[in-house]
Amino acid sequence: MNKLMVISGPSGSGKGTVVELLKKKYEEENKKLYVSVSCTTREPREGEVDGKSYFFITEQEFEEKLNDHDFLEYNKYANGKYYGTPKSNVVKYLNDGYDVILEIDINGYRQIKENYPDVIGVFITLDDLDKLEERLRNRGTETEEQIQDRMNRAREEIKDKDEYPYVLINYEGKANETMEQVYNILNEISQ
Repeated sequence: MNKLMVISGPSGSGKGTVVELLKKKYEEENKKLYVSVSCTTREPREGEVDGKSYFFITEQEFEEKLNDHDFLEYNKYANGKYYGTPKSNVVKYLNDGYDVILEIDINGYRQIKENYPDVIGVFITLDDLDKLEERLRNRGTETEEQIQDRMNRAREEIKDKDEYPYVLINYEGKANETMEQVYNILNEISQ
């Protein structure tokens, strides 16, 4: 049966890398996997592609989708920008025989769990917050203030990790091993 999985974790924990590796493994095995693309009202960053990185929409379009109940989960952040997972895309892919991955935060996981209690929750983190901060700094994409904000958020997210049935440590240089753990969870659980 097709599975719905939420993967969460602090920024810099390597969850995006794990998801990319998982996509490649599914392709190699001719299995169907859809990684959900979220909608956002923020402007695209350099290199982001509409429909692949996010669906970049206006606030009015987002609120229309909200009124139509076309989000599995959504949040409006302190910067005033919305982010949300379009329900229609997820349902379409599940119905077409795909396993579906959502890479979202704990608030989104909580919202989805209310309506889809069989959702598989996986929290990915690092073994050391210093390594997390080092990864964020090495990206070279954020200001000191943004790095500190992400670190504070990471500490808060890690406190709630026990809400997830699966908590994985993504050790430095071990993203393939973490991906294999996620793969095994997806393929061993029958819903």
